[in-house]
Amino acid sequence: MTKVLDFSQASVAIAAVGVGRGMRELSIEAALVWAFATERSSIDFAEERDPDSYAGGGSADSVWTLMKRGRLGCRVDGGGYSEPHDDAQMISSQVAALSEGSGGRKMALQVAELARVGMRPDWMKDARPRCVAAEWKGNRHGRGAATADAADLGSVGWKAAPRRNRKGVVVHDPVRYCPVIFTPTARTIAAARRNYLQWWGALLEIGAHLRLTGVLSGIKITDEMPPLHPWRAESS
Repeated sequence: MTKVLDFSQASVAIAAVGVGRGMRELSIEAALVWAFATERSSIDFAEERDPDSYAGGGSADSVWTLMKRGRLGCRVDGGGYSEPHDDAQMISSQVAALSEGSGGRKMALQVAELARVGMRPDWMKDARPRCVAAEWKGNRHGRGAATADAADLGSVGWKAAPRRNRKGVVVHDPVRYCPVIFTPTARTIAAARRNYLQWWGALLEIGAHLRLTGVLSGIKITDEMPPLHPWRAESS
């Protein structure tokens, strides 16, 4: 089951302890939730085509960049709708600039969507391949596994079994077997966990860029990260 994180606006505010000149400390995961869930920032991939934009690690002044994008202050004509905080937009810009090595646009969208709902990727906790019937059928007596004729398996199957009926005639009864499958497959579980690791690497890249560029005016990104291999912790 996917773990839902408690990163509501209130909890983020409590965790954001003021440090130096009003800066508040947030992990990159908490900062992403704040930017996309609380501030409702969004990803704009068009920034990547603008050489003067911040996306991609540029050094343009954050206020100048926001002014150029027309996102400084509120939209008076739009019913008083307030734009996301400057730092939230800087965070979303860095997400949009995620490198291809960390998953590119596809992973950037996943990072944003998960942050909006305060969740982490489903790494299939407690998932184990199980042997189950490939098909099920039901009748008035209940539901049961569907069977098939073993002769359909060819050389690895069983031929019909001969027997003599009450009239002394030899008849051949098909040998029935239950086709099974393994679900979820080991490949499916491995794919889910590779996706989690790539998401973790994306957060590492985003956090590192935000710390190195120093474009955030009110947030200090800490080194705190989600667990790298939560499935190992569960099994220990």
